[in-house]
Amino acid sequence: MTHATDTVRPSRPARAALPARRRACAFACLVFAVSFAVSSAHAQDGDAARATDLPVGAATDDASSPAPLVDADGFLRAGPGRPIVLPRDHGSHPATRTEWWYLTGPLTTDDGALFGFQATWFRRALVAEPPVSSSPLAVRDVLLFHGAVIDTSSGEQFVSEVAGRANPPWGAAAAERLDVRLFDDVLVDDIGDGRAARLAFAAGDARVELQLDLASSPVLRHGEEPGLSIKGREPGQASWYYTLPRIEVHGTLARHGDAPVAVHGHAWLDHEFGSGQLGAEQVGWDWFSVALDDDTDLMLYQLRTHDGRADTSSGTLHEPGGTTRHLPAERFVIAATGTWTSDESGITYPSGWTLELPDDGLSLVVEPLVRAQELRMQAATGVTYWEGLCRFTGTRHGDPVTGLGYVELVGYGAPIADRFETRPAH
Repeated sequence: MTHATDTVRPSRPARAALPARRRACAFACLVFAVSFAVSSAHAQDGDAARATDLPVGAATDDASSPAPLVDADGFLRAGPGRPIVLPRDHGSHPATRTEWWYLTGPLTTDDGALFGFQATWFRRALVAEPPVSSSPLAVRDVLLFHGAVIDTSSGEQFVSEVAGRANPPWGAAAAERLDVRLFDDVLVDDIGDGRAARLAFAAGDARVELQLDLASSPVLRHGEEPGLSIKGREPGQASWYYTLPRIEVHGTLARHGDAPVAVHGHAWLDHEFGSGQLGAEQVGWDWFSVALDDDTDLMLYQLRTHDGRADTSSGTLHEPGGTTRHLPAERFVIAATGTWTSDESGITYPSGWTLELPDDGLSLVVEPLVRAQELRMQAATGVTYWEGLCRFTGTRHGDPVTGLGYVELVGYGAPIADRFETRPAH
């Protein structure tokens, strides 16, 4: 077993060492810093089906559906009556203000070395209507990428942050198909049928290139109404949210300019979009995801208030037989068992947890494989958060289970709303 370590040697390239086209994103970084609002946390739960079982086509409201919610700036807010339809909904949703595609997972080399990776693309619309000007400086959407790789044996961490305008071919998020890219960081379904995709991204001195078998994973639609993730009490304080929790992957990992080595593993893909914002009292969130070795998939989250109270909590449990259940807050208990303080930021995070789902016979202990997995993304957003590969061990109805998954901790240094301006730039 690989044990957690407090040793970390971050590998972050100097800004001057980045390619010229990445240095050119300074304007986008400025726009992002003053306008990007994190609209939602990883959220709720719901229904499951195989990706290839789902019809192709637009998810549109019929005459009996509720009228769509639109905010004061003309952006569509998440509401009931709008189902998730794949593969179309893998694409971008420009009617919404905020969107992200999030991939994490463990990767193993042929000789057994274990790594973890994160690759996340954010899209932030600044105005609801496309700019009239044809100038490449006329910005409607700004894109942001966060990439990270962790070596669990040495504790070495590789991290990159990139921002840029959605201006093809350098930056784009296609509608109706999975194709999101920012310079050399790419997640794309080349055929467009939702069955497979390729992932390529840099994280410091590391580069990951993977083939993703999307059809190998179930699809989880989160929320009591499948696909609609509620984040608060106000209308539209929600997002549309689904997950592919166990995508089979294979490819290569290169570090420090050395020859790439073969890796394989599985990935967790979240896609979330909407225009709502966290409530004024909500400062951040704790989010857990794991694919267990008995084919159980679990996602839990809790939004925290200023006093540390869990304000909104929910989860999704996907059974080995295919049944998926929405988990309201009273169905589970999250308890921290320790803490870790970052030498770089001085922020103290919970580190180690127990997850108890008594009605579902599931009890888990969660331990980071490396404690120092903090991400300090200062170039574009100024956000610092903890995102790390963890080992989950425990029992399900008395039988042992284990798995590798990711935990995300946001808002521990400062309330997440303090980092962003919530009004779009006009």
